[in-house]
Amino acid sequence: MNLLLNAAQAIPEGHADTNEIRVLAWHDESKGVVVVAVEDTGSGIAPEVKSRILEPFFTTKPVGVGTGLGLSICYGILEGFGGSLEVESAREGSDLPRALARERTHA
Repeated sequence: MNLLLNAAQAIPEGHADTNEIRVLAWHDESKGVVVVAVEDTGSGIAPEVKSRILEPFFTTKPVGVGTGLGLSICYGILEGFGGSLEVESAREGSDLPRALARERTHA
């Protein structure tokens, strides 16, 4: 839910006909993971803050708009289940958070 909220907040108001949030999911057999990706038409994450976005209480939002815990919570949950949260550059000016969860093997 936090990934979707961040995506929604990254999109500037107006131009509703061109704004978009996409949730993609697929199984990457070669890595043995399920990937969930959230894409948006926002401006992306500035290079100077990209390395800090998973830190607790880090936010680029104005005071009173966010706590800076959303991505940190997502990261913690995924890590707790043996997964990870990665940010990849999907296209110039935009970044794509990806949640990677390991497959469960059944005996």
